[in-house]
Amino acid sequence: MAYILLTGASGNLGAVILEQLLSEGHNVNAIIRSFAKNKGAITKIHQKAVDSGRLSFTEIPDMAAPKAFHESAKNASAIIHAATPLSYDNFLEEIIKPVSIITNNVLDASAASPTVKRLIITGSIVSTLKLPDELYSGKTLSEKDWNPLTAEQGVENVFNAYAYSKTISEQEAWAYMEEKKPSFELIYLLAPSITGKSTQPGAKLSRQQLGGIGGFYRSLFDVETLGWQFPYYMDVEDVAAIHLKSLSPSVPGNLRYLFHSEGIMNENTVADFVREKYPELKSRVPAGAEKLVIPEGLVKTDISRANAAFGTGWKSWQDSVVEMVNDVIRFEREGLVDGGVPSVVLPRLDE
Repeated sequence: MAYILLTGASGNLGAVILEQLLSEGHNVNAIIRSFAKNKGAITKIHQKAVDSGRLSFTEIPDMAAPKAFHESAKNASAIIHAATPLSYDNFLEEIIKPVSIITNNVLDASAASPTVKRLIITGSIVSTLKLPDELYSGKTLSEKDWNPLTAEQGVENVFNAYAYSKTISEQEAWAYMEEKKPSFELIYLLAPSITGKSTQPGAKLSRQQLGGIGGFYRSLFDVETLGWQFPYYMDVEDVAAIHLKSLSPSVPGNLRYLFHSEGIMNENTVADFVREKYPELKSRVPAGAEKLVIPEGLVKTDISRANAAFGTGWKSWQDSVVEMVNDVIRFEREGLVDGGVPSVVLPRLDE
């Protein structure tokens, strides 16, 4: 029986993709690194799907091992690759090299499978621009743009390592498609900052996360100065929905798609919104500074390709922020908080 092969099901975006795939009637084989760590928590959420055989699991401890995905991809109709390694040290060996190797493994498995028609990979908007240099350059970003980070710059800090790994692995993927011309179609989804609820099985609230609810928590709560928020965003449920829409043949394949919701996020307007919506948090969330909501020279985006393929009318940042604040409150109430200080403090990119 055909199914969707999903990597990253234990991550926050992957968890929502899994939820939506099952809701829409798909059969799913979820790739996870550790049965002992993740299978029980995911099964508890989706027990009916497991019992009916619609959700199965494959344990792959080392996704960088040769032919790691070949067996799992044999009968898959499509692959959604949402997993990405992240580490706060040894960036070359723990982030940059593995991302490229794992991506190549997924490509090889797709090519070897007689049934895979489409491979959808979660990319990032950071593959199109260099931060902080180009963020206020006044240029207009589109799918034609690439982050010019060098290999030397890629190992300078965790943010550069993430951006460089996303950029170089995607460039290698398109080179693979050009050279080998496999029968399946490739889609790269260049996701913006992902906001919204946190349904990651077994997750804790952590200030060490680069983005998502952890980055939101680090930037707004219990700080003297508000942390910077990446301006282009989309709620996690909408990002997941775009992944599912990408399964349809009506969405043109062998393309990269740059996308985000309407408007921008700004730490000052977000903070003031939170303080107004949750008066009890005023002592923990500083008031926003008086400054332009849209900083001068902020890059614009051409997302017409994605709008034509996926539509518009996504969730507002206000609704997404409400879900994040509610989750912060829930995590704290349940004692699910990692109080550690980030090993790498990211700079404010508007300074």
